[in-house]
Amino acid sequence: MEIEDWNLALVIALCAVVWMKIFADYRKKMMRVLPTVDQVAHRKQEFGNKISQAENLAREITVGIDEMRQKIEDLESKRQKLQDKLNERDMIFIPAGRQMGTDQSGHDDENPQHDVQIKAFCLDRYAVTNLQYKDFVDATGRRTPVHWQGGTFPIDKGDHPVVNVTWEDACAYAEWVNKRLPTEAEWEWAARGSDGREYPWGEQVGQDCANFNSPEIGTSPVDKFPKGQSEFGIWDMCGNVGEWCSDWYDAKYYSRSPESDPKGPPDGRHKVYRGGGYHTNRMDIRALSRHSATPNMYQDYIGFRCAMKSA
Repeated sequence: MEIEDWNLALVIALCAVVWMKIFADYRKKMMRVLPTVDQVAHRKQEFGNKISQAENLAREITVGIDEMRQKIEDLESKRQKLQDKLNERDMIFIPAGRQMGTDQSGHDDENPQHDVQIKAFCLDRYAVTNLQYKDFVDATGRRTPVHWQGGTFPIDKGDHPVVNVTWEDACAYAEWVNKRLPTEAEWEWAARGSDGREYPWGEQVGQDCANFNSPEIGTSPVDKFPKGQSEFGIWDMCGNVGEWCSDWYDAKYYSRSPESDPKGPPDGRHKVYRGGGYHTNRMDIRALSRHSATPNMYQDYIGFRCAMKSA
């Protein structure tokens, strides 16, 4: 073999040795980086254990949530039973009867004269107070009236009627206490009574019967005027605050309303409220006087009371 061939073979051999060294070093580094089979198996077992623990915890949380939901349902059921007992105590039975509209001088929407038969029902003795409404707000998280501060009503106003509540707010409260809003016909029957009074207490009006013509004074306690009770013993139906009814308002509804338990038009833009308010005059607090407002509107002279079907 010639010298040149030996030199080439030597070079090739040296290159092979260098590459083998490089490969060996690279393999050592990769072995340090890549986990062994045992390490992989250990990590797999570790991750499997953590997944099992998480699944068990999730099941425990789900069971706990279900138990809490059941407890809440049980408490709500007990609350409703207690509420039904309170309703029996705080509401007045209004007997069935027939009332007649009016053809007297008054607002156009109070006419024409028409007879209406009303089924028996129950009505709150008093308008819903700030104190009662706060219980509802605290329990349900519903928004507070805009004039309340710090989540509560003004000082010394607990026994005043709640105001600045929309028709929707009133309906939500009524449902919460297992009641509803009265129809306009029910409200008028409870206010006028069997002898068709102009005011719940009679034909004459005075400051000892109701809170009216007092825009600078505002609302008063719901039990301030014993002389203002209706024939059936309902307090404060006229004056102090107007009261939301369930009906849509239609100025001409009386000309086509049914003769038995009318519930108002099927739709509309405004809801009825009755009774006037502390700011209105003697004409607008009459038991016949009709008022209306959009269902999402609130005012400091509109509140409500609730009704329910008689037992």
